[in-house]
Amino acid sequence: MKPSTPDIAPPETTTPAAKPSLLARFKALLVDYGPLAIAVNYVIFGLVIVGFWMAIRAGFQPQGTGAQAGAWGAAYVASQVVRPLRLAAVFVLTPLIARIPPVSRFLERNKHKWSF
Repeated sequence: MKPSTPDIAPPETTTPAAKPSLLARFKALLVDYGPLAIAVNYVIFGLVIVGFWMAIRAGFQPQGTGAQAGAWGAAYVASQVVRPLRLAAVFVLTPLIARIPPVSRFLERNKHKWSF
């Protein structure tokens, strides 16, 4: 009779590293780019909330909770719904903006101020 094989993987095999959480990736972005990442985040948030507000004022009729909150409240709720897209834009645009020469020089000169 053959001995049964164990259901456990041998110790020499390793599993691939898990993808870091969104918060961990954002913290890494803050360490690398500091105030630029924060500024890009707030600018995108402002553009999104003002865009939703303008759409609501132009005639878009929100349904559900946003309909009771007024134009600014509905715009805020809508901006929270698209938060994953906003953060994706921050992760993509921040390194691109950091390549602009004056921004790059600013980041190099002041990196010691926000490095942990």
